[in-house]
Amino acid sequence: MEKIVEDAIDKLVDKYFDEILENLEKLIEIKSVMGPASQDAPFGVGPAMALSEALKISKKLGFETKNIDFYAGHVTYGNTGKLYGILGHLDVVPEGDVEKWETDPYKLVIRDGKMFGRGVSDDKGPTIGALYALKIASELVKTPKNTVRLIFGTNEENGSKCLKYYFKNEPYPDAAVTPDGTFPLVYAEKGNATYKISTYLSNDYNTKLIKMKAGTAVNVVPEECNVVIETDKVNEIAYLVENFNTKCKLKYEVNGNRISITTIGKSAHASTPQLGLNSIACMLNLLSNIDFGKDNFVIRVLNEKLGLDINGIGLGIYARDIASGELTCNLGTINLENGYLEAKINIRYPIFMNVEMITHQIKEAFKEFDVLQVSHSKPLYVSKDSELVKMLLKVYRDVTKDETEPIALGGGTYAKSVPYGVAFGAVFPGEDTGMHQPNEHWSLESFKKFIRIYARLIYKWLTE
Repeated sequence: MEKIVEDAIDKLVDKYFDEILENLEKLIEIKSVMGPASQDAPFGVGPAMALSEALKISKKLGFETKNIDFYAGHVTYGNTGKLYGILGHLDVVPEGDVEKWETDPYKLVIRDGKMFGRGVSDDKGPTIGALYALKIASELVKTPKNTVRLIFGTNEENGSKCLKYYFKNEPYPDAAVTPDGTFPLVYAEKGNATYKISTYLSNDYNTKLIKMKAGTAVNVVPEECNVVIETDKVNEIAYLVENFNTKCKLKYEVNGNRISITTIGKSAHASTPQLGLNSIACMLNLLSNIDFGKDNFVIRVLNEKLGLDINGIGLGIYARDIASGELTCNLGTINLENGYLEAKINIRYPIFMNVEMITHQIKEAFKEFDVLQVSHSKPLYVSKDSELVKMLLKVYRDVTKDETEPIALGGGTYAKSVPYGVAFGAVFPGEDTGMHQPNEHWSLESFKKFIRIYARLIYKWLTE
């Protein structure tokens, strides 16, 4: 790429940067967490509002836009040649415990060179950044040879049903990227399967587990777990809690013949459970030391098969391969009410592993429970020798001078929604933005560098 073009891109990024932050602020203020479906809001009001706002911003920038029944939408520049896609999402995971946030999660706060707010790095920041990268490239290429389409999704955090619907109505791109991973790029993504495990407690003993609740989403390591136990041995259980050895923080409260117990761990993305501390696992370990009569069996099995194990060893599904590493397992949510216990686990499995075998093993491990596979996405693999990977690496390295090799990722992205695509950024090597955790953030320097990289990529797509 000619230096005059690179300089022009950098100047335009600086010119638009304040405006980019103003529009990102509008998106952050929308709580686009999945909610009840309604007319014109298949994934809840929040995601639909975020899509409307993104399309409104795009129109003001002069782009042609299209809303696909509020499942997804797109902006397009060009009308000829190959169709290249950029896949970004506007939905976010819940904020979790607001007390853990140092700022309002739904207000863009800038301090110490960083942006704070739910979605600044996953994925509203990268998506609005990609939109302006398209704007910048469009100002430099008036007669494009190819077409670039930025697609706004609204259900990435809960199964990507948005793009399944979208691509029933719109064509697949010839090649695509999603700014929802890490640089330099992700050439392989593990398979992703979620299972619901459920059963009923008998509650016919003098010590009963009445309530249990934890988790905001199955793709998040749960930070806090709460239980209520009804018993005539309140003092004994309180003594156990006070003296129990666990990595989680413990607290309890006694009210008559009931004791409420809370375990507090650390949240993390389900693709990297080793970075968190699972509060449900800590709680199961504690509960396995309490006598619940017949219900001891349920607690024991959950603790032995799952517990603090994050690699599926207890389930008999541990595996690894050279390309994508180890299988991971996250016990993401659990809920007990009126005797009905339901837990959900999320499995990220190596790209050369078989999901049918995993399902069989989980059903064997929980053969006294009801087990249902509720979602699944296949692994992704794009050769490092492919033309797409070579192009993306050149664009990235020209800007950063970083020779880091492409990586495999446990997290699943929109790249799996298209025949030929990879995750390209937005986070840089070694950067931790706290996505899916309290105080999600991203540096302004990284944000600006990301836009510069994407503007160069889009320029190449439009001209070559």
